[in-house]
Amino acid sequence: MALDQEALKKELIEAFHLEDVPEDKQEMLLAKIGESLMKRIFLETMEKMGDDGVKEYEALLEKEPTQETIEVFLESKIPGYNIFIRGVVTKFKEEMVEGAK
Repeated sequence: MALDQEALKKELIEAFHLEDVPEDKQEMLLAKIGESLMKRIFLETMEKMGDDGVKEYEALLEKEPTQETIEVFLESKIPGYNIFIRGVVTKFKEEMVEGAK
């Protein structure tokens, strides 16, 4: 379920036309874009789970779960979670590209 970081990086470089940007600036821009994207995924995930799901998620985090345990939990609360994430990523890119015009 986890996002393929390298594939996502390539996708963002292409979506925002960063191919010709110097690597150090490219990395800085990708870090900022990535941070915004992760916040969006988190917020939309919490909203989709609702108050009860968020409380269960917080209780789970107190147990210091593995990444796999978190992924199983999220999939149980949002069936097709990887598809949900892909939708968030797509919408984010579209909004960012549209906003840059």
